[in-house]
Amino acid sequence: MWINILIGLVLPGAIIGYLFKKNPVVITLMYPVGVTFAVIFNFGGFGLFWDVSPTYEHNPSLSALPFIIGYFPLWSCLFGFIKIKEIVNPFLLTLLFTIITTILELWAVWLGKILYLNGWNFFWTFVIYLAGFIGVIFYIKLLKKYKILRQDFVDHNCI
Repeated sequence: MWINILIGLVLPGAIIGYLFKKNPVVITLMYPVGVTFAVIFNFGGFGLFWDVSPTYEHNPSLSALPFIIGYFPLWSCLFGFIKIKEIVNPFLLTLLFTIITTILELWAVWLGKILYLNGWNFFWTFVIYLAGFIGVIFYIKLLKKYKILRQDFVDHNCI
């Protein structure tokens, strides 16, 4: 479990903290959507499509908690920051982030930290990450539509 806490929470938390110092508005808006998608996708799949080690009998999703509040929100913060800044074409950004996160999960499967069940495979992993990043794009569009996210906030304290 210490590995989960270090890789899933401490390291991402330090990076999120750094990004927050650079642009608190963007990170404050993007962090909750990362947690939300992580909760929706992960709690829906635990025990049915995958398990994360170590497995706890009374709460099998406990092992993933550090990732749900650290690792996944980090990816939404990074993705959102780059998307909002329009540094990279949105299609390429989405494809790149989906491939990177899928490869990182493949590595976790290879190391035995994640066990796929009931026909879950790397294709479905790719699809679920793709859906998450597309969801972040729609969230950003919603923030812009209602003028919650304005360009002057985006330009503030850029990296």
